[in-house]
Amino acid sequence: MFLFKKALFVITAVLATAGCTQKPVFEVDVLSRQVLKDVKSASGLEVVGETLYAIGDNSPWLYKINTNFKIEERHAIVPVKGLENGVIPKAIKPDFEAMAIAEKKEGKEFFIFGSGSKSPQRDRLARIRLENGEVQNYSLEGFYKKLRQATQLDSESLNIEGAIIKDEYLYLFNRGENLILKYKLEELENYLEGKEESPEPETFHIKLPEIQGIKAGFSGATLIPGKEIVLFTASVENTENWIADGEVLGSFVGLIPFKGLRDGLKPGFVRLEENGKPLNVKVESLAVFYPALNNDLRLLLVTDSDGGDSELLEVNLHWR
Repeated sequence: MFLFKKALFVITAVLATAGCTQKPVFEVDVLSRQVLKDVKSASGLEVVGETLYAIGDNSPWLYKINTNFKIEERHAIVPVKGLENGVIPKAIKPDFEAMAIAEKKEGKEFFIFGSGSKSPQRDRLARIRLENGEVQNYSLEGFYKKLRQATQLDSESLNIEGAIIKDEYLYLFNRGENLILKYKLEELENYLEGKEESPEPETFHIKLPEIQGIKAGFSGATLIPGKEIVLFTASVENTENWIADGEVLGSFVGLIPFKGLRDGLKPGFVRLEENGKPLNVKVESLAVFYPALNNDLRLLLVTDSDGGDSELLEVNLHWR
């Protein structure tokens, strides 16, 4: 595999699991940090075999990245036009923030969601067949309108930042009010094909931590293979709204057991630190790189540099 020099920081947290008298803990070791050259404003990450796939919130590309963390290929997921310094201008970007992978009979598919934080520019879905690279684009304007109505979110509070697909269900992670939104994937697909009206989600409010009185917001999510556990990232940014950038105050990694998913849940989490001090980077997504022994997982986390090259963190997670 890969050899890395271990950074000198370890984080421990208590899992807030209802009904447990002996609460388990988990630890996070950050093993390496490096620049993902030419990947701007990374916002989503998936690992398939030994290949990484990444998206950026202002990029028209799906990046295919090798195990040396170099871009191997890139595929256009929206028309490549009107770029400024290699990125889509903020006023018109689709703001692709969430990526999930579905196992279909025909093969694997990526579902890549715009954040919905600005309509209609960010009400987009790109659906990509991994085997042949076929891309289909859809408007989610009606879908997000129904979502806002069902959750009573105003336009400033809708900001989809994470997505996972499990057991024929789609889970979207909304940053503005820290909601997990559960849909039947088939109902979404029928809506996209014009067979049904937009579905309504089952909604779970999740309680996340604060830094300096500012609430953390979901920024990414993934599944632990073979486990009934969701991993998520959340970050804290000192900004007046979810569109404007602000000072980054820190990021968290957390776990949610599927069996414990409920409205009002306060999950277990850890704040990323370096040498005992907060690591003030905006982590935007994560993926399981490969499993290890003794309840260890090797994770990859990507950061959004708000315009510059993104950073990739390699992390070991251990729980007991």
